Amino acid sequence: MKDVIKRYITKVALTTLFGLAVFCFWMFVRPALVVEREAIQLFLWNSDYLMSRIIIPGGLARYVAEFLVQYFMSEAAGACVIAVLLVLLQRCMWVLLRRCLPAVKEKVLSAFSFLPSVALWYLLCDMDTSMTLLVAVLLTLLLLLLLPSKRNASLLSSFVLVPVGYWIVGPMVSLIAVFHLRWLRLPAKKVRVWTESVAMMLLLVACVVVSSYFVPYSLSNMAKGIDYFSIQRGKIGTLEMMEYDYLQRKKAWEMIVGKAAKEEPHSRSCVNVVCLAKYYQGLMSPDALRESLREPYKSLTSATSAMMMSDIFFQMGFVNFSQRAVFEAMESASNYNKSGRALCRLTETALVTGQYEVALKYISLLEETLFYRRWAMYMRQFVDHPESIKDHPKYGPLQKIYSETEDGMFI
Repeated sequence: MKDVIKRYITKVALTTLFGLAVFCFWMFVRPALVVEREAIQLFLWNSDYLMSRIIIPGGLARYVAEFLVQYFMSEAAGACVIAVLLVLLQRCMWVLLRRCLPAVKEKVLSAFSFLPSVALWYLLCDMDTSMTLLVAVLLTLLLLLLLPSKRNASLLSSFVLVPVGYWIVGPMVSLIAVFHLRWLRLPAKKVRVWTESVAMMLLLVACVVVSSYFVPYSLSNMAKGIDYFSIQRGKIGTLEMMEYDYLQRKKAWEMIVGKAAKEEPHSRSCVNVVCLAKYYQGLMSPDALRESLREPYKSLTSATSAMMMSDIFFQMGFVNFSQRAVFEAMESASNYNKSGRALCRLTETALVTGQYEVALKYISLLEETLFYRRWAMYMRQFVDHPESIKDHPKYGPLQKIYSETEDGMFI
């Protein structure tokens, strides 16, 4: 009895330590990646948004992932969500390994149960890997846990789950065919088991091919999984951009200057953020700051860099430039998503430039969100009473500057 309790405590301790390690990594080492994931999506709380997801193969996994990512506005909440998901994945993997390999020692199975979680942890360090992939893997493992323990019942259930699971999680449901190979431990049925697993894979291929005729995605994207990865890689931005953007959003000007002193930034957008930080620190004059922003279009190389430039232009009073940059950011969002952060900026620029109906369109969208709703309701009062904008400490001066200067486009 003591040995059983000791083994249980050891497994719980390892899982807990793993979860804490994941949380600390995303909270203190890569918080910029956490908040950036939220910045490049817009989760809406309405039935139309739900339907737009679930009518696509793998759409439920994507919907759940985007639901969770909306909480990534807080580094702590985002790190906690990722840690919980990876711990759940590890525990599911442990149970499935026990079912597949009952003769193998528990210590060995326990070690191998961490591998999928570690692999996904590594993959999520690349912003082109979506949270949808992690959710799809976890949901697939949960489906595997539902399979009956008897072979014939499991076989029938697997053939049903392949098309159903494909619509829920996407091509990750191929793990069902792999999991069916656990019956190879029955020597007399090896050929039959292989044939059945191949038949499941062929059924999945048929599902992919048929569904490609009904959805606006290419066959290659359907096979890779819609929203598992970015369709156009590299559009989100580099780690350097995300770290500088994260510090800029926190207005950590001293930390930005210190970071640049240790290692000179490579991208032009990051250099511009450093210049802005130096301006706020009193280390650069306004004229020098404006001079550093010549040819700003060359800084718009990704979604993150465009958002950084939009923030810089808006703070300097160049509202048109800020609007143009944030449009670029919206178009560069991953997998044709909208961006809650970008819509907030577009609302601000529309109000300053007097485009009140346009601002109302953005506000109506933001009111369908969880964390932008209160801000959107506050901004609605300026659409209903435009005369109150002149009394706002930020928008009033910007509107005055805009009305007194010549309208211009990018130079």
